[in-house]
Amino acid sequence: MTDAVFQGIRTSANKIYVVEVLDADRVESDDTGGSVIVVPTGSSQEYEIETDLLRPFLAGDEIKRWRGDWGGLHVIHPYYAEETEEGELEAGLYSQNYLDENLSKTWNFFLAHKEALEARESGRKEGEDDWYGYIYPKNLGKFEAPKIIQGHITTDATFMVDESGTWYFTTAYGVLLSPDYRDLTEEMACQLNSKAVDFYFKHITTVKMGGYYEYRSQYVERLPCITEDRADRFAEMRENAETIVDIIDLDSKTGRFPEAYLGKFDGELEYVDYEWQTRRYPVDATIAEQENGEFAVEAGRSDSITDAAMYADDLGNRKRRAEYVHSAVDGRNVKQGEATTIPIPRREEGVEKLLSQLETDQKKGKGDRYRDSRKGDRLSSI
Repeated sequence: MTDAVFQGIRTSANKIYVVEVLDADRVESDDTGGSVIVVPTGSSQEYEIETDLLRPFLAGDEIKRWRGDWGGLHVIHPYYAEETEEGELEAGLYSQNYLDENLSKTWNFFLAHKEALEARESGRKEGEDDWYGYIYPKNLGKFEAPKIIQGHITTDATFMVDESGTWYFTTAYGVLLSPDYRDLTEEMACQLNSKAVDFYFKHITTVKMGGYYEYRSQYVERLPCITEDRADRFAEMRENAETIVDIIDLDSKTGRFPEAYLGKFDGELEYVDYEWQTRRYPVDATIAEQENGEFAVEAGRSDSITDAAMYADDLGNRKRRAEYVHSAVDGRNVKQGEATTIPIPRREEGVEKLLSQLETDQKKGKGDRYRDSRKGDRLSSI
């Protein structure tokens, strides 16, 4: 019932193609016509590029059961995939002329990294026109279809649902069901994550050291699944899957404050910049009022965040700005020397609006988890 069990993308230059977006949350494949500020993961240089080629990206350790633990990264994907009039999929690399004429900011980004991209080891010859593409472009038309994404080497079944075709990934596999079964993507994820199917899987796969198993396509393709709803259970499976992913999505959103709340915010922003002095996994931050009446966000003895963007004329507003910064860093993992940039509204009503949205979602998340815990083992047993 699978059209393909396929590998993730291989750019061979993730430090260039994989970027952090500073002034937006998740850029979807249909978000076109705008521009954002990005920083490649391999540098600290900021670039403005169009949103058209940005895709949400999951690193290998972010593939989780039911939903990914997304860290906010995107990949620049200079490829198109479209259906022809005959119904066949056509995919390929955008031409240099197309990028220069239609996405000039993104093209300038590639030109700024031309030397490094041309230096990659490959079968290409120097001076060839496709130097800005991936070394191994594969499965170009499969990522934006409803699919299941699976962890590669894990202790237990780790299949996440991508019901809308949002996620690009690496060091993982995608499971794309054939067209006749694609509307059962969520039901199939329930079966793949079930204890019964995982018990069978662990008897046919390769066992690794430390209690890990290899979830490769050659084994996943052999898994049996029920495709006819003879026991009238598919509706319950879909409801349970949707409940689980809704709770995880809300937790993920609150954990990515403020970026996750900036998508519909149209006010002016400024930025709090800070370089961490100590590795913190996670940041355990507090708010401290200083002698001059300003507030600092502190973590341990060595990290204290203060910035002109945290200042306000009113004491209460200064404290709310500190609470905003606290919410942005508390619980995150940071490395020593890592630079953090926190977008914060210039106007006080913007700070209050985003904090209120965060607090509402946090209360809702706690309520949802409490209600579902009262259902007993129904969710945890899936």
